[in-house]
Amino acid sequence: MKKLLLLLFCVAAAANAQGPSGDGSTELGIMTGGGPSIAGGLGDRGFWLLAGRWGRQITRDRGQGWVRGHLQYAVEVIPAYFQFQSSRVYGGGVTPFLLRYQLSGGRKISPFVEFGAGLLATTSDVPEGTSSFNFTPQGGIGIQTVPAGRASWTLGVRYHHTSNAGIARHNPGINAIMVYTGISWFR
Repeated sequence: MKKLLLLLFCVAAAANAQGPSGDGSTELGIMTGGGPSIAGGLGDRGFWLLAGRWGRQITRDRGQGWVRGHLQYAVEVIPAYFQFQSSRVYGGGVTPFLLRYQLSGGRKISPFVEFGAGLLATTSDVPEGTSSFNFTPQGGIGIQTVPAGRASWTLGVRYHHTSNAGIARHNPGINAIMVYTGISWFR
């Protein structure tokens, strides 16, 4: 846990060290998405969420050709989370650690790959009989339009795992595919 907190501190410090020039742009956005559970965990489940997003470019563009891109650190705050299982469960959470490598080869659509980890608190156990506090490691791919003015659209797919990481006696976990869309504004 101490190593994770140290890593988060270093990434946040690097994000704040970037200037307001073309490098170090800041993103503010909203996103919504959800999806069904998949094999490898409990089935017959699904979820939906609404999140706010803050991101900061932490490296200059690197590489050449189609792999040219930059790294972004982001935080997502989830004020609305709905888990569909034997009953509907409500909750909220935060993804304090989300890294995205964004390709920036001068196209109107910019692909990316991302991974991160978050925390989720719910009104009832998710899944049933486990814990109302869970961890959400995740990773995925997507595309983002190059900002026209300052607005940009995002469409992505994430593998989303929900697990109590052994803090409760029973820990079957839920594996899901999340399809999401969002809009962001850059400065």
